[in-house]
Formats: sequence, structure tokens, C-alpha cells
Amino acid sequence: MKLKFIPLATALLPAVVVHVCYLLAANQGHVSWCFPYFPDCVSISVTGRHSPESVVFRAGIIPTAVLMMIYWRLSLDWLKALGTYMVRLNHAMVWLGMVAALGLFVYSSLLGEVGDLYRQQRRIGMILFYIFTYLAQLLMTVQIASVMRTQSVTMSVLIYRSLVATSGLVAILGAISLLSWAFYDDYRRYEDAFEWGLIILLLGHTFITHFAWRESGFQARFIIPKKRS
Repeated sequence: MKLKFIPLATALLPAVVVHVCYLLAANQGHVSWCFPYFPDCVSISVTGRHSPESVVFRAGIIPTAVLMMIYWRLSLDWLKALGTYMVRLNHAMVWLGMVAALGLFVYSSLLGEVGDLYRQQRRIGMILFYIFTYLAQLLMTVQIASVMRTQSVTMSVLIYRSLVATSGLVAILGAISLLSWAFYDDYRRYEDAFEWGLIILLLGHTFITHFAWRESGFQARFIIPKKRS
């Protein structure tokens, strides 16, 4: 089984699912019709709380958590193949990515459950997903930058700059969100829009790595050995 499309699936599956769930929720009257990336709309969580959209949400996001674990494990081998010498950073990247995937799994599994305890667990899951995914992506980008300077790597400058730009935009948007939360009394109006923007940027980084893998010639396969007779 060829695994080169793992980054593409990891990025596109959740992106499609959350938008489809929003359309389903709006069509069912569970949320209002609006543009999610603008203020005064809805959060991603709200789009998956009620049936039938909750079924679609779990069916898409729980497998995404599994895909993320595979993606980060393969990213370890990819960076090794590129010739990175930052072994500790590479392993730290994988563990951060795994914890982020676990946070996403917890969040999606408990979405729709009623109670303060479940709400707290969902919040912890999402915090782990957002922060640890970004940190893992940042470590990946740092290693790619080092490899681009020291090794002869077949990867276009456009792809490399796209990865750097995406990481930078996440940092900027996250900083604006934190400053707004700290100093702006009407922050709740913009919180959901920040959430939608951050998730798309994080998934965008993963999407770009699909092309980085392809240009660098990285290939990964899952092989089941035949039993000996």
C-alpha cells in the first residue's frame, strides 16, 4: 500500500468534513446561515453537536486523528531521508504530533456529550491539538530550512516558502487572537472566526507537505510479508 497521499488525506478530510457539517447544521436549522470566517458566526464545535451532522463529524474527524499519527511518523522518516541532523528535534516533532492527534481524538469523541466535565475535556483536547500541532509543524519547518541550506534537496523554493509563510501566519493569527482575548471586551464576536482561520492554516501546512514529499522523491509503503510455507 503506497502512503504518499497520507498528507493530502490528513489535510483535506477534516477540511471537507467541517464545512459539510456546517452546511448540514445550517440546513437543519441548528445554526444560522453565515460565513464562518467572519465575526458573529459559529464555532467548529457547534457544527458537530446535533444529528445528523454529528455523525458526519465523528466519522471524519476520528479517522483524521489516526491519519495524523501516521503522518507524523512518516514525517520522521521523510526528514531523515532529506538528511536532517537534528535528531532530537525530529523525535520531538513526532511526539508533539502524536499528542496533538490524541487531543483531536478526545475532542471529537466527546463532542455532543453534556456536562461540565466533558466540556473541560473537549477544551483540553482542542488546546492540545492546536498548540502541539503548531509546535510540531514549526519543528518540521526549522529542520527543512536547515536541510535546504546544507544539503542538496530537490524541493522548490515556492514550497519551502509556503511552509514558512503558513507557520508565520499561524503565529500571527494566534498572537492576534490572544491579544484580543486579553484586551478586547468584545472578543467573543471574533473567537470563532479565529478558530476557523487557525484550523485552515494548520491543515494548509500539512497539505503543502504533500507536494514537498513528491518533489523530494520521498516514498513510503506499507507491506504485509507473505507467510512462509
